Amino acid sequence: MIKLFPVFLFSFLLLSLDSQAENSATPPPPTKPYGESFSVYVENDTRRLGGPNTDSDYTSGIRFSYQYAEDLEPLWVPPLIGWSDRFKYERDKSTTNFGISIAQQMFTPDNTDTSELILNDRPYAAWLYVALSANLKTPSHSHNLELDIGLIGPGALGEQAQNGFHDLIKVPTANGWDNQLATEPTLQLNYNQKIRFYEIETESGRVFDFIPSTGLSFGNVLIGAHIGALVRAGIRLPDDFGASSLSSVDGESLLNLKIGKQNLPWRLYGFAGIRGNAVAHNIFLDGNTIHDSHRVTKYPFNAETEFGYALQISHWSYSWRFVTVSPEFEERSEFNSYASISISYIRAWE
Repeated sequence: MIKLFPVFLFSFLLLSLDSQAENSATPPPPTKPYGESFSVYVENDTRRLGGPNTDSDYTSGIRFSYQYAEDLEPLWVPPLIGWSDRFKYERDKSTTNFGISIAQQMFTPDNTDTSELILNDRPYAAWLYVALSANLKTPSHSHNLELDIGLIGPGALGEQAQNGFHDLIKVPTANGWDNQLATEPTLQLNYNQKIRFYEIETESGRVFDFIPSTGLSFGNVLIGAHIGALVRAGIRLPDDFGASSLSSVDGESLLNLKIGKQNLPWRLYGFAGIRGNAVAHNIFLDGNTIHDSHRVTKYPFNAETEFGYALQISHWSYSWRFVTVSPEFEERSEFNSYASISISYIRAWE
């Protein structure tokens, strides 16, 4: 993964520079002190991040994201949400953020020492993709729509990323990448809705809220639905709907980017969540959709739990979470856990 870091970073900076050029071409009204945000998400089962150190199942993910200034629409937005009258209606009455990201996720079986195909465990797989996200928010609701365009297979560079990182930290490499899923283009659409169902406010700000969520996913990577809930408690909870993560199909968190020029109070809160997933198709378990490939027998339902904390100091925010997923397939019916961190910076945009 470390060897891929310059590649991801270079691509991310190009996207950011392009968006900044667009911003400078159409400056915001002087009455609105917009901001923009840059975020990095890292998920891994290594103990270095607070994971269980298993190096199996969903073993690693990384994402670099840029969010445009609040209510600024890049050129690709109308095709993304213009097909839906509901989304056009929500956009007209909502605060909006639009984002662009590049990400990679990797999956491996439990035994990474052997080079042989392991028939009773999940296949090796890597996914490299670009994500376009639309985030719409009112005080009580948020809607997220994300389009992921990418590639699964050797071109996703999973072997190079995992073994390059293992070489760097002097641990054994994974030897079974020759058995990974074959090359397949991917097109994925994810939708998620959150509702601030209950909250407690004090003179110093919000100290508690309860946020149910529902969502749908459709594409050749994942077809499914989910329902869940998040509880947050702390000091001056931010005006959002919870810290986002790379793998939760929540999309980008909706940041209040108009705070870009303001002196911000510090915030600290803990959170816990649960989610149930109904899965009709998962390419990382069912195998390739356009090629014959190794596959396992997935469970149609699984559940996730998470707990963690988030901290905001000035224009920087940080979150950490520990995620546990119930067994996903019959051949190795075991729970899987990993840790997730995110770091975001909100920059004033002149």
